[in-house]
Amino acid sequence: MLTRVREFLATQAELAQRQDLLNRPWEEDLLHWAFDGREWHLHGHLAPPPNRRRHSTTRSGWCPGLRTQPARKDETRQHR
Repeated sequence: MLTRVREFLATQAELAQRQDLLNRPWEEDLLHWAFDGREWHLHGHLAPPPNRRRHSTTRSGWCPGLRTQPARKDETRQHR
């Protein structure tokens, strides 16, 4: 039971972080590594500010730019 509660809270935190990023679209321009579930991709073109706060991604590596990328050929085959 405790494990399920922790998983639920982790999912809620991830969703809140995603919503925060969607509310700050300018952060997508900052350089960051994003994880698409298979591999890491470098996104952005501006150096991030020198503070230690994570910009442009959630703790799991999701960023809004992943939503706009077209599906890969191997991913489309799995859905058929």
